Amino acid sequence: MKKWVLIIIAFTALVIGVLFSFPVREGYIKIDSEGVEMQLDGGWFCKPKISSGTEQRVSARVYRPRYLSIKKKQNEKTWELRSSGLRGKLGKIKVKKEETTVLKLGSPFLVKANVRKGNGRIVLIDYSIIGQAGEHYSPGVTKNTKRLPAPRFEIVDETGKVLASGKFEYG
Repeated sequence: MKKWVLIIIAFTALVIGVLFSFPVREGYIKIDSEGVEMQLDGGWFCKPKISSGTEQRVSARVYRPRYLSIKKKQNEKTWELRSSGLRGKLGKIKVKKEETTVLKLGSPFLVKANVRKGNGRIVLIDYSIIGQAGEHYSPGVTKNTKRLPAPRFEIVDETGKVLASGKFEYG
């Protein structure tokens, strides 16, 4: 019995020694946009938070974004957009050893109408807010932590005549 315990202890020490003898490969991430906070997922215990204005040292590996928020202060108001699906250039973020990966996020934004045919004469319309790296944001913009009412829309013909109007709905 003692022999097996000693073998297990020796094997565990060997594995720990091998793991810690490898040099840690590190790189850097920098967000080149104001007011951004982002959390990345790089595996089990690797979930760094990155903020604008810092160059953060992280393990060299491929990360997937988990969360993204952009805040902008204007007068006494704080506006915020949050991510709804990080695609485009942000689907995978590769950090190389001893290199800095620079992320350009947010504005200029593209607000895109998405139109598709429903049943019969019904047309479904929604919209997307897309940042410069292809990141998608939730349509619910907040001001001072309160979501703004859903925007209104008008459909006009080439002469400017209003054909239909309405209000988007959240949810």
